[in-house]
Amino acid sequence: MLNRRHIRIKVLQILYAFFHSESDNLTKSESDLENSLDKAHALYLHLLLLLVAIKKQAEEKIEKGKIKLLPTQEDLNPITKFADNKTLTLLADNLSLTEHFENKEIYWDANPELVSKIFRQIQESEMYTEYLNNSESSFLDDRKFVSTLFMEFIAANEDVHSFLEEKSIYWLDDFEVSNLAIIKTIKSLKPESDEYARLQPLFKDEEDRTFASNLLKHTILNSSDYTKYIVETASNWDEERISDMDQLLMQMAICELLNFETIPVKVTLNEYIELSKDYSSQKSKIFINGVIDKLAIRLKEEGKLKKLGRGLI
Repeated sequence: MLNRRHIRIKVLQILYAFFHSESDNLTKSESDLENSLDKAHALYLHLLLLLVAIKKQAEEKIEKGKIKLLPTQEDLNPITKFADNKTLTLLADNLSLTEHFENKEIYWDANPELVSKIFRQIQESEMYTEYLNNSESSFLDDRKFVSTLFMEFIAANEDVHSFLEEKSIYWLDDFEVSNLAIIKTIKSLKPESDEYARLQPLFKDEEDRTFASNLLKHTILNSSDYTKYIVETASNWDEERISDMDQLLMQMAICELLNFETIPVKVTLNEYIELSKDYSSQKSKIFINGVIDKLAIRLKEEGKLKKLGRGLI
């Protein structure tokens, strides 16, 4: 689910908090990082559960219509296509999802008003009407409908964002990656899928988890040495003129150059230039590019830049 860029963002946030606090507790920062990473996965699961909650709303509406004092023909013979949507049913029956939230709070249970509001918006949409009126639908049609529904009514829903951001400060930057993971999950479902259908894991593999932990730890433990590299390389700049964020981004870049043999130099350079565009000033990318590029040449000449495989330098 999490790619390396998002992992770097998580580490950057924890490092910023560490260096701007009065504490030097590495263990706490490692715990904070683990919590931040796990929260990203929890957001993904909560958004999946929102789809399930909307399905339940549809089911409850059908049942309430049947027991009305004066039910209409529509109440007695409802169109159950949405409630029976095969993709939504697979999500509702998924054991990984239900077992994860066993004895845990499901936010949508405590806020049925928000779920109802989203369901009403869906019902009032043209795509919903077209979906119900299509008498012939396949699993692929159901899957495509749910994917579009998610993007249209949940992914960019400000009410959903506001509600969830109140639940966790870690989720401010996690919606984009969680939304992509939801779409991947929906598209991975097949007609032969069952309650054991695989959900997106937090990490692609154990190497990514190790990358997150080591990037944080090595940057903190070697901060003084990395700062020295920066000051020596940016000789025309006073250390005080380099912003805290640029310092952190360059320290993380140096950490990658020295400690991660399988990450190409160009990848490291490009990644931190991209991060500087979102988390620092407009001029930062030029400055960071110049310093890290120059430093990579120096480290290679000194024999400190050790990369495995061709094309990694």
